Amino acid sequence: MRVRAVVLVPVLTVLLIACGGNGQDVGVDLGADAREGRTIAKNSGCVACHGQNGEGGVGPTWQGLAGSVVELTDGSTKIADDDYLTTSIMNPSARLRAGYTVKMPVNNLGPEEIAKIVAYIGELS
Repeated sequence: MRVRAVVLVPVLTVLLIACGGNGQDVGVDLGADAREGRTIAKNSGCVACHGQNGEGGVGPTWQGLAGSVVELTDGSTKIADDDYLTTSIMNPSARLRAGYTVKMPVNNLGPEEIAKIVAYIGELS
């Protein structure tokens, strides 16, 4: 019985990590700014709409967003570059995405925090 317990603990640990039980993004190796951006996004409530790992939900996905072409509610398109992402976070009603009815709330994030979230979004691409 003791041998099984010794073997079971490492197996459970590996399973928890593989399933995301450590609270980290699974399969994503992030730089320092992106890691901080992920933490800021989680602590600021962004993940409630954009998903725990940027997978989307009532808000658009962040996975693959950076550098992609997005359609806006006015029918125009925009490349989701750093400028677009920064502006969208700073002024959520400036460039509304087509297909999403829930409007992003205004936030109290500073420029440095926004830059780190943008770095996180960029690394999810």
